[in-house]
Amino acid sequence: MTRASAAVALLLACAGPMRAQSLGDAARREQEKKRPASPAPAYTQDDLKKKRAGSKGTVSELPATGAARPDPSPSPEPTAWPETDRERLEREWRDRFAQARSRIDEADARAYEDRIEVVYVKGIPVQQMVRVKVETPELLAARQALLDLEEELRISGGLPGWGRE
Repeated sequence: MTRASAAVALLLACAGPMRAQSLGDAARREQEKKRPASPAPAYTQDDLKKKRAGSKGTVSELPATGAARPDPSPSPEPTAWPETDRERLEREWRDRFAQARSRIDEADARAYEDRIEVVYVKGIPVQQMVRVKVETPELLAARQALLDLEEELRISGGLPGWGRE
């Protein structure tokens, strides 16, 4: 019995360091796999705008440092980039949704009215003034207008994010 327990204790004592060593090797191998071979090039918005504006270089000639490339002939005034159709559409939809939400907020603010209610305190009637929110036709119409606008955006093929705040 003592020989068997001694053998088990010896096996357990040896198994700990071997397992720790193999786990360390496995972790080291995983770290080596995760390291990238070479850093990926970084492009800035300025680099992409210059490319879109018709610079003579190719995409592979853009600097990968993240810094803007110096212009050989700097212009005194920066040129304004024309707004694309998509950007214009997005701006228009966002404006329409903002207006619809503001109409709901205004109608919601006007939907409260003051009322006098009677409550009983220990059997004695007591009148008190309370503000109660009423679903007015104006508020219901403003909410329905927002739902209709969402449906119109969906049908037109616009992106759902254009309707969010």
